[in-house]
Amino acid sequence: MSGWGRGLHAGRMQAWRVHAYGSGELRLEQARVPALRAPDDVLVRVRAASLNPLDLGMIGGYGARVLNTLRKLEGSDVEFPLVLGRDFVGEVELAGAATALRPGERVWGVVPPHWQGAHAQYVLVKNRWIGPAPRSLSDSQAGGALYAALTACAALRAGGVAPARPARRPPRALLLGLGGVGHAALQLLVCGGAQVVVGCSDDLRARATELGAVAALDRNSPDYDRLLEESGPYEVILDCAGLGGAEAGARRWRFSRYVTLSSPLLRETDAHGVLAGTLRAAGSLASQCAGAARTGPAPTGPCPPHVRWAYFMPSAEDIEMLRRLAERGKFTVQVERSFPWWEGGAAYERAGAGAARGKLVLDFAAAAP
Repeated sequence: MSGWGRGLHAGRMQAWRVHAYGSGELRLEQARVPALRAPDDVLVRVRAASLNPLDLGMIGGYGARVLNTLRKLEGSDVEFPLVLGRDFVGEVELAGAATALRPGERVWGVVPPHWQGAHAQYVLVKNRWIGPAPRSLSDSQAGGALYAALTACAALRAGGVAPARPARRPPRALLLGLGGVGHAALQLLVCGGAQVVVGCSDDLRARATELGAVAALDRNSPDYDRLLEESGPYEVILDCAGLGGAEAGARRWRFSRYVTLSSPLLRETDAHGVLAGTLRAAGSLASQCAGAARTGPAPTGPCPPHVRWAYFMPSAEDIEMLRRLAERGKFTVQVERSFPWWEGGAAYERAGAGAARGKLVLDFAAAAP
């Protein structure tokens, strides 16, 4: 029997866990293998799982008030120890009666932030959060795909664009940033026929054009602002660079919708509580929309330019869509480095340094030294 099998039958596994918020709290330690609790639960033996910016934030307590509220709504008040890791690839170990998956099937999936994550040898998920993994992607690629790609899907819908679906009149879009979400969003936009202008660092411009961008602008160029304005107007601007909604009103560009992944909602709720923080965040959104409206009339539609916020949203339909795109060679994942699972500390250190040129992945299939 393999070491994996012995770990399951002994009820123990290795997991990277946090026992308190703050730097230096991440530990590799023995943990209990989670048990099936509902007919739609699936236990997955993890082969690879990626690091996302949210994981770094959660170590410091980012989003704790909202996530604890969600846990309580689901009947749990367990905050620690906390296992990080939002997306993964692996094999089904056990499946509830309400699932169509079978033990041994290779799957990829995601874990919502208020659930225990995938930086462990086993992860428990709902059937709707996983699906058959594309054969065209390696474990490192599949393990680092879905959190960013599903966030990109949610952002595109917030901008009025159906991911990877050809439109009657293909939109012109501006994509700011080419990290994990930006990389996925660009491919989904191109699959739908959109004309995409990308603003990114100079070393990523070639990658942007390879993926189908009609133009890739160096964000450090002295004429970057002018080129952004002249390359419009845009039906949608997608901020994947952490600029925030206030940026919508800071330039003389023309657009209909500005979508950002960097909202103040979780920061405000952490600081002021769920209710007061939500109200403060709503005020920020109203202010951002007012700033956007001052840029001038929208190029399409009767509504003035406005700002929208987007968040990760798990979707079984999108997981299957992404699998089909990957099998057709229309969706891929850039991986910078895969770390063996016992080097999770080094992986988190690399993630904290920033400017990664691809996904950082923990390889849980690597043989222990």
